[in-house]
Amino acid sequence: MKNNIAFAAVFFCLILSLVACTIHTPEMKFTGEKTALENQILGTYNQVREDVWMVASVRAANPDSQITLSDEKRAVLTAIQNREFNKDDVDEFKHDGAVGENARGLLEIRPLPRLQTEANYRKLVEEIVAEENRDRQIIMQRIMEINPTAQATGVSEVEKVFAKLNHDSAGSGEWIQLPEREWVKKK
Repeated sequence: MKNNIAFAAVFFCLILSLVACTIHTPEMKFTGEKTALENQILGTYNQVREDVWMVASVRAANPDSQITLSDEKRAVLTAIQNREFNKDDVDEFKHDGAVGENARGLLEIRPLPRLQTEANYRKLVEEIVAEENRDRQIIMQRIMEINPTAQATGVSEVEKVFAKLNHDSAGSGEWIQLPEREWVKKK
């Protein structure tokens, strides 16, 4: 009888512990790791920026220096400087919802009532977006010229990488275009 009571007590505790236990699946978080192509393009972009700013700082320190730049490097220097100059306006337009980051790595004007009612605002947005997109394309082209991997993947793949980088750096509430071409506000 004692054995039956002990067995029943152990059995009851075992059943109780099994019923009380739940299976908890581990929480999975995706880290957003960059692909090898993204890392290469980002590395080349950073190299281009460093080269350009080094040239600019040498010229600033010694205006009489006789540094000669190829047309391609001069165009990239100008593009990077333009982007820095226009950054505040671009950020304001993104915040307003007037522009968003499209799936090709470029800015795109979005429907916004203010653009319809304020001609001067619309003109400014159109001019800045045109400049920014021209500068981004110059930089993408230069990266493709000096990075064989980027060159081998083609323009559309490089544009996708730039789109992803721009989407990653977009602020909360800014418009981004997903690869499927759907527009959403970034969370």
